[in-house]
Amino acid sequence: MGKELERGVEGLFLQEKPAKILILLKKENKPLYTAIISREINGTYAHTLNVLAQLERLKLVSFKETGRIKLVNLTELGAEVAQAIQNFIDLVGLAEAEGKVDQLYEREVRGRLREEVAKQRVSKELARYKKDLEALAEKPPNVVLHAKRLAKKIDGVVAEVMGYPPA
Repeated sequence: MGKELERGVEGLFLQEKPAKILILLKKENKPLYTAIISREINGTYAHTLNVLAQLERLKLVSFKETGRIKLVNLTELGAEVAQAIQNFIDLVGLAEAEGKVDQLYEREVRGRLREEVAKQRVSKELARYKKDLEALAEKPPNVVLHAKRLAKKIDGVVAEVMGYPPA
């Protein structure tokens, strides 16, 4: 891939609206009207049309005209790109969640005697983080692997807080 195209693709997909469009079309799993897409991504109709035209040039979406109105379809390649973007978002979300677990540990647990730790509050917060990880169980293997690693880390912090033997 040429440098010019590479920069153009990075510039396109590292923006919010194109990613939202692809993810929306994949989630809905059916053709959508441009007006619906623009409303769902909170964009203007004109901007949405412009982005869709770029996505069409890249063969990620196609248009089907029904009278004066165009329906937007995700191509097979577009579905793959949407999945890759969703995986990226999930992995970044995992990194953010791990940062929260680390911050909680540093703030509430590290260097304190077990009696000094607010066990119930810390355990409740960690349980909420772990519950959020369960939603990632059906994701691709790389996302699942990182989610399981973080879940194990959370179990280790809970064990330390509650005084359970290490796993």
